Amino acid sequence: MARDRPLITADELGLNEEDDEALDVLDLPQLYTKPAAKVLLATLDDLTSQPSSLEATPRSGTPRGLSGTSTPLRRKRKVKSKGVPSYLTKIISSPLAWIDDDAEKEEVWEAASLRLSERSGRMAMGDIHRTFVVSLHAMDASDRSARDKATEDADEKLEITLHEPALTADNMGLKTWASSYLLARRMVHVRDLLPHLTPDARVLELGAGTGLVGLAAAVVLKRTVILTDLADIVPNLERNVRDNAALLALHDTKAEAAVLDWSEPGTFILAPASGEQQQRCPPHSFPLILATDSIYSPAHPALLVQAIEYHLCRSRDSRVVLEMPVRDAYTAERGELRKRMATLGLVVVSEGLEVGYDDWGASDGRDDGEALAEV
Repeated sequence: MARDRPLITADELGLNEEDDEALDVLDLPQLYTKPAAKVLLATLDDLTSQPSSLEATPRSGTPRGLSGTSTPLRRKRKVKSKGVPSYLTKIISSPLAWIDDDAEKEEVWEAASLRLSERSGRMAMGDIHRTFVVSLHAMDASDRSARDKATEDADEKLEITLHEPALTADNMGLKTWASSYLLARRMVHVRDLLPHLTPDARVLELGAGTGLVGLAAAVVLKRTVILTDLADIVPNLERNVRDNAALLALHDTKAEAAVLDWSEPGTFILAPASGEQQQRCPPHSFPLILATDSIYSPAHPALLVQAIEYHLCRSRDSRVVLEMPVRDAYTAERGELRKRMATLGLVVVSEGLEVGYDDWGASDGRDDGEALAEV
């Protein structure tokens, strides 16, 4: 874990704070000048290259991106990317003999290694923490005064911090995808389209991943949300629920994480709710089901619809909200999903198209937001 270190000034780095022009790598502290550890660490902080396409925003006073490697109260300087990998490699390979404190050396080497891994793509990165900001204020895009108010008023914003472990190619549920952010950000508008939910009604999320949608829904809808995924995804999901427990408590709502395999939806065990909702729906059923980016295999439409059929409460007020990316490779699967949803008696009551960008590499970056619902 990185130790606390004092903020340093632009003068210590030899930088002009008034100049916003991106620096060349040659303007950074060079090793032959034997810069102090705090100078190198601050420079490496400026070189942070975190996923930003989802508009992940740091919580005020906390680091953005990799925990323990940021200095959030000092303005970061822009640095041109050309030559940065070579600069980082030199730091990693240097013995840093002029730095007496071995712990400081390790901190510099670790930070340089992290910066280098970030430039190798998300798959090469280690664990990261990201904070997503979701507005709690529903407003029209043309309503400038309302937008300004929401920007200024912290009470109108929901900040959800998520842990994303180091990834492997077969474990995509450990990453926050653009679809999740788009739906979480639009949850206040979804709320206005939904029929009334009883106070004790619970919401089910299928394929919750890192939990962004479910956590946002718990706060916006003021209902308990059960976030579910496969067994290897749920430990991180549980961690994110725990890490946001104070946020949930602040808004007087709850979220739980549980394992649910779509191929065996009947094995999902949940304590029955009490009160009116229990009388209207069986214990395993929910009046609202959420799912995002759930189709990335030819088998998924049938499996997803099977889980929805088993867990959706049979009521005219029940709803299913889906957010599906428009990926050319799965056009047929999206069509198959629509057909299978129709066989359950579900019809589309609202749908739309919006643009989002995954920070994953080659992608057309488009995301399709769909709402499929029973009426």
